Amino acid sequence: NVSGIGIRSEKRPDVNTSSTPWRSQGIRHTNNEFFVDIIERIDATVGADGSVVAYDVSGDISCKSRLTGMPELLLVLNRAEAMDDVAFHPCVRASKWHAERVIGFVPPDGQFKLASFHVATDAAPRLLPLHLHATVSRQSDQSHTIEISADAGQSGNRPVEKIQVRVPLPAQAYNIRVQCKAGTHTVSNVRLPQVEWSLKSLSSADRGARLTIQYQVRGSSSAAATTGAPQLSPGSNQSALAAFVDFEVAGYSVSSIKVDSLKMLVESYKLFKGVRYVTKA
Repeated sequence: NVSGIGIRSEKRPDVNTSSTPWRSQGIRHTNNEFFVDIIERIDATVGADGSVVAYDVSGDISCKSRLTGMPELLLVLNRAEAMDDVAFHPCVRASKWHAERVIGFVPPDGQFKLASFHVATDAAPRLLPLHLHATVSRQSDQSHTIEISADAGQSGNRPVEKIQVRVPLPAQAYNIRVQCKAGTHTVSNVRLPQVEWSLKSLSSADRGARLTIQYQVRGSSSAAATTGAPQLSPGSNQSALAAFVDFEVAGYSVSSIKVDSLKMLVESYKLFKGVRYVTKA
């Protein structure tokens, strides 16, 4: 009050005016540790002849921080120039990245995503950790056979794990019979008939991972007419068109982007560091 009458103190609302709003003051940990996971994903389309028609690699740098105080970290990557369309957590100093291609940041406490990125098209070597070879044969207008073999490709001598191969079949397929020399298989017919093939692990030394699918299709025969099955028009495609594949390779970076060094500034305690690489598809 300017006149001096009715002077009172007003409590201001609590506002975090810290320059690091993602990290609280006074954090303490008994064990100071920082873990980095670089997880890359391959999205590729491969032609029937084995040629790579489309290829894209994207990735995330995920971290888990348990550090005391207000540390500043410097993360140096060996192929930072190969990273494109990079999106950073607000803790990253963008000016340092643009000037030096070094990730400088004061980390949040706990788990967080430090960055997401794409690998530049000209920097992606189009390597596939898994190769599928398929042949389709037709014994008659109604009888079809699909043979699929799986072989490990370029995976840094690491086994390819958690392999899932999904083969959709034509809607008119019936009498489906499946044989596999490795792994397990299931046949489902919820919306459309399909075969799912699961392999726990596959390495370059493994041989004989093969799946054989035999099935028949209902055509414009009298049998189809009596059963009420959908009719196939002349020239319609009665064969499977594609197989969809998921897999994972632990300890492997398809882009070869790896951590060169991780340094801590400001704080002086001993820091335990860990780095893992995973490629998925």
